[in-house]
Amino acid sequence: MRVYYVTSGLQGCYFVRSFLPLTENGWDGDITTMLLDQQMKTPDNKAYASQRADVVVFHRPDDPKKLELARLLRQQGKKIVFDNDDTYKDDGGFKFNKYLDKERLEKNLGTINETIDKFIREADLVTTSTQFLADEYKKLNPNVIVLPNCVDPFYFDEHKVNQSDDVRFAINGSVGVTSDFEHAYNIINRTYNEPNVHWLFWSLPINREDKIVHELYYEEYKKLDEMIEGKKITWYPFVNMEIYFDQMNEMEIDVMVIPRADNYFNRCKSNLKFLETAMFEIPCIAQGFPDGQSPYQQDPEDAEYMIIANSEDEFVDHVKQLSKDRAKIRELGKKARKYVEEKYSIENNAHKWVEAYQSLFEKHE
Repeated sequence: MRVYYVTSGLQGCYFVRSFLPLTENGWDGDITTMLLDQQMKTPDNKAYASQRADVVVFHRPDDPKKLELARLLRQQGKKIVFDNDDTYKDDGGFKFNKYLDKERLEKNLGTINETIDKFIREADLVTTSTQFLADEYKKLNPNVIVLPNCVDPFYFDEHKVNQSDDVRFAINGSVGVTSDFEHAYNIINRTYNEPNVHWLFWSLPINREDKIVHELYYEEYKKLDEMIEGKKITWYPFVNMEIYFDQMNEMEIDVMVIPRADNYFNRCKSNLKFLETAMFEIPCIAQGFPDGQSPYQQDPEDAEYMIIANSEDEFVDHVKQLSKDRAKIRELGKKARKYVEEKYSIENNAHKWVEAYQSLFEKHE
């Protein structure tokens, strides 16, 4: 069985959802190396490889041209798989500013959702990262399989331990560009004066002087500057996937803090940040929801290897407690690493992709 993966252009998502299973199973795709100068195949090479494939997997295909391509390949007898680890049914509070006012935002999301919904309906198989997303997709296509996000130990060097007197707490990712920013800001603002607490805010684009970036995230940069001035708070901007894990290690993080607002967008998220940080023996204080259905609670076993905080007050309390207990930080981190490597390594899970794609042929024998 030959499989080919078509990228969405979102490097981090493609790495987890496509790159890891394709490399582990010896398949092919638009990107087969994380070296930026060697990544993309030529159009001719991509066309030839997809023509040879038995199964073509489209990751997050929100472009109508991808739908056209899938239809052509399906006419030629290829099995078409839709894969995604996110939703567009809710905008998540992204800071679109005047470049996407409410009317334009709704139109843009409407076009994306229309394309995605058509793709899901027409796909032979839909794969996704969580049961919550699977339930959304099953409204359009009954053939949905959950393939969990995984990690490859190869990409995780030995954890670079913080040698300073401060305990370094980090907030990472999309929280800086969504409605989660206020949640994160409040937690930092209530704890930065604590003895031994040093905050790392790893979010927002690096090109903050760019006119569009500046206007889109003006308020966030302003609050960030106010937080940093004279305080033990360090800003790290977004980085390319090629250096993402190296950057995480160089930051010498002691504890990762994952605050998320309780909305539909965040309920569709996965446990990926927990997996990544655990591989560096970094424990997480992760968001819990009242009904126990946050991305970090959906698997009860996962939740045993994190500290779950259900409110801003609980986040603050846990930050204060851990800032005084390095031994507990090390203990939690080592347990999380052992658990994640055993349960979520791509080596131990790669067979699930093989079985999912083979099922397409078994059903038609």
